[in-house]
Amino acid sequence: MRRNWQRLNNAHALFSGLHVRALFVYAAVPAILLTAVATAHAAPAAELCGVLRAFVGAVQPGQVRSFAFHTSWGTNFKHAQEQALSAKRCEHGGDPAAQAVCAYLMQHGQTELADATVMDSVACLSSGTTFDSSLRLHHAELSFRHEAINAGATVTVTFGEETEQGGRVFRLQAEGD
Repeated sequence: MRRNWQRLNNAHALFSGLHVRALFVYAAVPAILLTAVATAHAAPAAELCGVLRAFVGAVQPGQVRSFAFHTSWGTNFKHAQEQALSAKRCEHGGDPAAQAVCAYLMQHGQTELADATVMDSVACLSSGTTFDSSLRLHHAELSFRHEAINAGATVTVTFGEETEQGGRVFRLQAEGD
């Protein structure tokens, strides 16, 4: 009888552990994902808007500045040796204003929902532009004017697959007028 009682306790412990894991998978994981999606289309962070406006505002007439933010979700970039669930890279070409944008994106830019970073950036620089919360970008090429205090610039945004490195790339170029 005691032996049956121990088996029953062991079975209860096993199923209790499974119950907790199942509860996490079926309750917590969807809640986390819904929170991520809900915040993906919230108003862009003021800090992101600040570094982007400073980047575009630093462009002189006739000058072109750009950066490229690379992300990979579910794996590392193609030529990386180590395994990774996600990866980020940012190219700034030594431009101090682009370095500031890259520093922000490397810390706060999204990898799983990389298109949300693109939409937030466009919303920062194109006054009055908003995106529906259900919108997902797979490929985009946008061009618009951004008026700074001293001058304006034409901003070109591209987003899509990066075939050479793998993952996706968000490029922003500002050309001073």
